[in-house]
Amino acid sequence: MRFVFLAFGCLLLITSHALARPSTSPIRVVFPYIPLMAESKDHGVFIDMYAEIARRSDTDVVIDILPVRRAVQDFISGKYDALGAYPSLSEIPVSLASVPFYRRENLIFYSTNQFGHGNVTKLEDLDGTRVGLAAYHYPDYILDRQELNLERVPDDAFLLRMIASNRLDAAIIERFSGNHVRKLLGLEDTISVTEDPVTSENVLILFKADLAGIENRKAFNKAIYEMLCDGSLAKLFGRASLLPDQEIIERELPSSAIISDCDPKAIFADR
Repeated sequence: MRFVFLAFGCLLLITSHALARPSTSPIRVVFPYIPLMAESKDHGVFIDMYAEIARRSDTDVVIDILPVRRAVQDFISGKYDALGAYPSLSEIPVSLASVPFYRRENLIFYSTNQFGHGNVTKLEDLDGTRVGLAAYHYPDYILDRQELNLERVPDDAFLLRMIASNRLDAAIIERFSGNHVRKLLGLEDTISVTEDPVTSENVLILFKADLAGIENRKAFNKAIYEMLCDGSLAKLFGRASLLPDQEIIERELPSSAIISDCDPKAIFADR
């Protein structure tokens, strides 16, 4: 009987150590393909950000890039531990959302020949015209405007080519990726862009709603906040308006994690 109790005690000790030990399994992250931001598992502004998050949080992150709808579907079905980037104004599936790490600014890209350079500044200026959207999620403010003749196409490059060939009058595209693709295609003279966004929203990471997801969210939130405070996010994005709101992030963190000298926009002070 004494041997049985001794064996049982050893089993409990081993089990408790196993539960206390952090998981060594890699965090599997899926990204929708986003020009410039997430183009492959090794290339993109967001990919560079994740590499730094992994370093700071001492985690192993494995990234896959898929078409938009498949990326979301595969995350929802449980094939991945996290969805790498998701806009806050869209319906969020069952998950654990991180603090914001980026501000998505949707700009209007429009035919210079049809409208004239600088003559489009707001969504209402597109009423009655053919407006393209990519496969990404968009806010209801855009989707619900009945005066627009909306058309969905696979990606940003397709949108810009359709404007250039007069099959669309305009498109709504995220600032960074849209300007990147417009330059790659040599369409800067053919297609004009608004400076001010028609919509702006936070971009989040969605984690699987389980115990591992809770721990992953906590580690990633901490790393994102540190990167915001020390200027790492500012260096990556290069524009103050694209940085997440410091107060929103700090509301999600314990008081002990707050950095007193946090200065997200310090690198822009001398510009």
